[in-house]
Amino acid sequence: MSGKIVSVWGGGNSGKSTLAVNLACALSSHDRLVGLVSSNLVYGNLQIFFGQSISPEKGLFQVLHEDNPNIGEKFSEYEESKNLFFLSAPTHYTGLLCDTVTLQSVERMISAASLVFDILIIDGAGELANPVSGTGLWMAERIVTLHKPSIAAQMWHQGVEDFVRELHIAGKQIHVLQAPNGEFDDKTFQSMMGLSFAYELPFVKRAGELENAGTPIYFLHDRSCRRYGKVLEQIAEEICGGKA
Repeated sequence: MSGKIVSVWGGGNSGKSTLAVNLACALSSHDRLVGLVSSNLVYGNLQIFFGQSISPEKGLFQVLHEDNPNIGEKFSEYEESKNLFFLSAPTHYTGLLCDTVTLQSVERMISAASLVFDILIIDGAGELANPVSGTGLWMAERIVTLHKPSIAAQMWHQGVEDFVRELHIAGKQIHVLQAPNGEFDDKTFQSMMGLSFAYELPFVKRAGELENAGTPIYFLHDRSCRRYGKVLEQIAEEICGGKA
């Protein structure tokens, strides 16, 4: 039986990779075996969040370019959790490899990984042409869509409306609001968007600092990180089937 496939999606600079990484941490604490896949084909970004390195023998392109890889061995284990593994571009590689990624290879990879993990999370991309992100959205059971209040976020949402309609994925979306840091009024943004936001993530001032230190927010225990973690727990419970 295959595991659940969940995509984390949003516009550029919305904080979706931060959400994907920390949601994976929250789900792994629920005694689920969690795989996290990056859609970033330009450089390996997930290892930054985890403070680890990925060798050329592992990683995203090895999986996509082998017909029958032992996919579990290509994922890297997060050293702080026995239940969390991630797949990203290796730390050192040639970017020319991204030109040979096909939708068929991505679908094969996601299908194989869903047989290994209880929950597979795809860290999506804002651009629609990304093959990993697009295939992940199509195959996902749930799509956690993050919105960071701004005019750019509203334009991105309007720009993907046809894409959402054509892929019939609107009903799979869980809309999450990222609280702004005083940059844009969230009430104004909500009225502009006309969406129902299931969750609101609090602003974490130290998010960038923690990312550079390779420390997920979920494992920190100051006030703002705890508040962020509580929302992640609620989303994790919904994904695991605890909330309709």
